[in-house]
Amino acid sequence: MNYRFFSVITILICLLLTSCGSTKHKKLLKSNDHEAKYAAAVNAYEKEDYFHSTQLFENLLLYYRGRDKAESVNMYYAKSLLGSKDYYSAGYQFENFVRWFPYSKDAQEALFQAAYCKYLESPKHSLDQTLTKESLKQFQSYIDKYPSSERVLDAKKYMKVLRNKIITKDYETAYNYYKTGKYQSAQFALKTFLNEYPESEYREQALYYIIIAGYKFAENSISDKRKERFELVVNDYQKFLAFYPESTKLDELKKINELCIKELNK
Repeated sequence: MNYRFFSVITILICLLLTSCGSTKHKKLLKSNDHEAKYAAAVNAYEKEDYFHSTQLFENLLLYYRGRDKAESVNMYYAKSLLGSKDYYSAGYQFENFVRWFPYSKDAQEALFQAAYCKYLESPKHSLDQTLTKESLKQFQSYIDKYPSSERVLDAKKYMKVLRNKIITKDYETAYNYYKTGKYQSAQFALKTFLNEYPESEYREQALYYIIIAGYKFAENSISDKRKERFELVVNDYQKFLAFYPESTKLDELKKINELCIKELNK
C-alpha cells in the first residue's frame, strides 16, 4: 500500500511541476522581459530542452534583429532546431546565419552544420538526390574556405557517403535500361557511367552488362548493322578480359565472345 501511495504522490508532483513549468513558459513567451526570456532560452538549450528553447529563441528573433544579441539568438535557434531533429529547418537557419553574419566567429560552425543537416536529410539512393548534391556542394565549400579546420576529416567522411549514394543511384538508373530490355540505351548509359565514375565499385558489373546488352542488341539488329555491333561486343569483351582476368563472369562472357566471332565469320 505504501509503495502505491508514494507512486501516486510522485506522479502527482511530476504533473504539478510540469503544469507549473508550462504556465511559466507561456508567461515568458508573452512577456516583454526579453532578457529573462533569453536567459530562460539559453538555460533550456543547455538542459537539452530543445522544445522550449526553440520556441523561446524563435520568439526573440524579431526583437533582437540588429541588436547586440542577434548573432547569439540566431545561432542558438538553429542549434535548438538541430537538437529537436528538425533538420530541414535547422539547415535553412544555419544557411541564413552564414548569409547574415559572414564575419561571425560562429560562421564556420554554421556552414558545417548547414551541410550536415542536408546530409541527415539526404534520402536513400533510389529517391531524388537534390539534397545529397546540395550537401556535397556545401561540404566542399566548407573545405575550400576552412582547409585547416579539424572538421575537414568529418566533412570528407560525410562526402564519401553522399557520393556513394549518387553513384549507386546513377548505376541503377543505367542498369534499369538493361533490365527493361532497352539494350542500346543500356550500353550508352553504362558507358557514360564508367566515364564519370571510372573507379566505381560497380565497374565490373557495368562492363559485364555492356557486353550482355551489346550482344542482345546486335543479335536483334538488321543485317546491315550486325557486323559492326558484334565487333563492338568483341572489343568490349577484350577490355573486360584485360581488367578482370580472374572474374567469375568470364566463362559466360567467353561463350558470348565465341558466338560473336562465329557470327562475324559468316
